[in-house]
Amino acid sequence: MPPLEANYDESINKSTDFVDDHKWGKLFPSCVADPDRSSQFMTRMIYVAFSTVLHRRGILSTEYFSKNYITEKSRCLTLCFKNPKALAIAQKLKSAGEAVKKGYLKELSLVLSNNEDDEEAFEVYSLKFHYFKDGGVAAYFSTNAEGDQQSPLEKLSRVDYKGTGSVKDQLLSLLRGVLYMTQKILTPLQEGYAANFRVNYTDETPEDFKIDGFSDSNAFYTLPQDIQSATIGHVRPGHHGAVFECASIHMNDAYQAEMSMKRYHAKNCDALGYNANETLFTTMDSENDPKASQTLIDSGTPASNEKKNTTVENLAKSFDQNATVVTPKQTRTTRRNAGEAVKTRTSPYGKTRSRK
Repeated sequence: MPPLEANYDESINKSTDFVDDHKWGKLFPSCVADPDRSSQFMTRMIYVAFSTVLHRRGILSTEYFSKNYITEKSRCLTLCFKNPKALAIAQKLKSAGEAVKKGYLKELSLVLSNNEDDEEAFEVYSLKFHYFKDGGVAAYFSTNAEGDQQSPLEKLSRVDYKGTGSVKDQLLSLLRGVLYMTQKILTPLQEGYAANFRVNYTDETPEDFKIDGFSDSNAFYTLPQDIQSATIGHVRPGHHGAVFECASIHMNDAYQAEMSMKRYHAKNCDALGYNANETLFTTMDSENDPKASQTLIDSGTPASNEKKNTTVENLAKSFDQNATVVTPKQTRTTRRNAGEAVKTRTSPYGKTRSRK
C-alpha cells in the first residue's frame, strides 16, 4: 500500500465542518477539526508541499512524480509511489508527519548546500510547526519580550481555526505560493549542489526518539549572514499549525519578495472566494501584482533547467541512501516564564536578515 494512502472513517463526523469535494477526500480528511484528522492533514500537507518544491525547483525531474488532485479543479505533481526512489522520500516525509502527531517535530527543512555534509546552506525550504492545546489559540506568543516584530510563527500562534474549508484554501494558497516563489522570485539553481531533509525536535521529545529515515548529526544548518527570506504560506487545521518559508541566496530582496508574495496571495484568495488572514506576512503592502492561477496548481515544466540529469540522479541517490540529518538532542532552552512559549531545542543556524 502506498505510504500516504487515505483511509478515513468519516462516518463519525456529524458536524457541518467538512469539505464536500471527492478529490479532496481521496488525499485529505473531509474534516480537520479533531486531533487525529488534524495530524493526518499535516502529514499529507508535508508530502504535497515538499513534492511541489522538489518538482518546481527542478531538484528532481518529472520521472519522480505523478499527477495528484487536491480538489476537483486543482491538481499538482507529487512524488510517485511507483518510482522506488520517490517512494523512499515519501516514506520519510510520512515518518516526519507521524512525529507531528506526537508533538515532537519543530521544523522540517529541505536544505540545499554546495556539498552533502556542509552545515551552511544556500537555500532552505522550512516548515515550522506549532501545536495548539485543545485546538485553542496559544496566547503565550502574544508579545515579544524585546518589543521586536513578531515572526510568522509567533503570529500563527494567535490564529483561530476557522473550519476545514478555510484550511483547504490555505493549502491551495500555499502551494500556489511555492509556484510563484520558484517561478517569479528565485533565480535558477546552478549545477553541482546537494540536497537533503533535516529536522529539529521540540523540547518535549524523548531523548531516544528518532524519526525513521533520519540519522543524528552535530548540527542542523546555518545560513549566510546576508541571505534573504520570505514567507510562502501557512496552514491552520484544528490542533496544529505550520508556516512555510524560503531562505535563499537566489532571492534578490526579501522585502520586495514578500510584498510580491502577499499581493499574489491576495489575488489567489479573491479567486477562491476566501478572505485571507494576511497577518503572517511581515510587509503590509497591497499593490496590484500578476494574476493568480484559478484552476491548476501545477502544470507544464519547472522554471529550473531539467537537463541536469547527473545532478538529479545524484540527488535521488543521496535521498535513497538516507542522507538526511537531524539536530543534536543535547541542548534545551530555558525561559524566565515557563508558560510564555513552547520549549524547543535550540538550533545553531543564524537568523535571516530582518526586514524593516
